[in-house]
Formats: sequence, structure tokens, C-alpha cells
Amino acid sequence: KKDPKKFRGFSYPTYLDIREQNTVFSDVMGFNLALIGLGQKGDTRRAFSAIVTSNYFSVLGVPLARGRAFLPEEETPGHNTPVAIVSYSYWQKHDVDPNVLGSQLLINGRSFTIIGITPKGFVGTMQILSPEVWLPMSVYDQVANDFESENKTTIEDRKGTQLRIMGRLKPGMTASAAKPALEGLAANLERAYPVEQ
Repeated sequence: KKDPKKFRGFSYPTYLDIREQNTVFSDVMGFNLALIGLGQKGDTRRAFSAIVTSNYFSVLGVPLARGRAFLPEEETPGHNTPVAIVSYSYWQKHDVDPNVLGSQLLINGRSFTIIGITPKGFVGTMQILSPEVWLPMSVYDQVANDFESENKTTIEDRKGTQLRIMGRLKPGMTASAAKPALEGLAANLERAYPVEQ
């Protein structure tokens, strides 16, 4: 059995089931962090990125300062859509240049188009690490490091545990009222997709 006190990771297919089948959240998003190489050859530095589902910013209720969020198709595994959203502090380091939107960013030697800029002061969902770049879920297999995982799985593998998930409770829904519904959903998924011990 897995240690329940540890952070629970979910696979992308399980995340989709939770997003579609739950009755307590208005929406559910998924994310993880990866360490990436940012910049040109000879001038690459390590930076944290968040790899996120397309609804990440809307679930958090965070409007972008500039540009747009990811589109649902940019999250689909296999699409490998090379688009990125950068932090406000990244933009400040580039002199708040309006032409940053639409410009190219090299990540692990691959070119990504900047489509958005996060609002000032937004640091993501992890208190300790603040990403400089947000990437769509479809590029997960290209950029993820799988720090904690000894058995690396692809994003489409139901046995994977890559994602942390977070939901926004429906208006009027309390955490205590949500608990039994989520436990029921978890039991259904466990029955449908038994986990090997």
C-alpha cells in the first residue's frame, strides 16, 4: 500500500475521470513541476517550470497580465504544442517588452512561442518554488524530470502518478460535504482500474 501521508500523485487519465465524474467541484486542474534548461546554447540556465492542464489559471481564478491561457487541445497528450506562459518577473527581466508575446523561448534546446504572461506576484501553487515558465500538459513527456519516480511512465499511462490535482468547490459546497462524494468517486475508479499492490 502507498503511504497516505505522502503527496498523492494521479495519472492524466485518472485526472480526466475525476474532472468529468466528480459532483463537488466546478472544475479540477492538474499540474506538476519540472526543472528545465532555459535559454540559448552556451547561455542556458536551469529554471523551474510548471506543466499544467489548460484550465489551470481559470481554476485558480488568476487572469493573465497579457496574452492567453492554454487551449484544451494544447493539453492533449501527443500534441506536443510548443507554447509557453512566462512569469511577470521573467517579463520584467526583459524590460517589460510588449514584443515578448509571440517571441521564441528556448526550453531544453527546443523553441517555444510565448503566448501569455502571469500577473505580478503570482507564484503558482507551490509555496517554495516559483516557476518562471508554465507549459501545457501535452509537452509533459518531453520536459518532465520525474524526480520521485523510479518507474517512469508516459503522461497517457493510467499507472502514472505525475499529476497533483486541485479543484474549485462548487458554490455552496463545503469540504466536509465534498468528502463522501469524492470517496465514492475514488472507490469507483479503484474498482474500474485496480492498483497493483
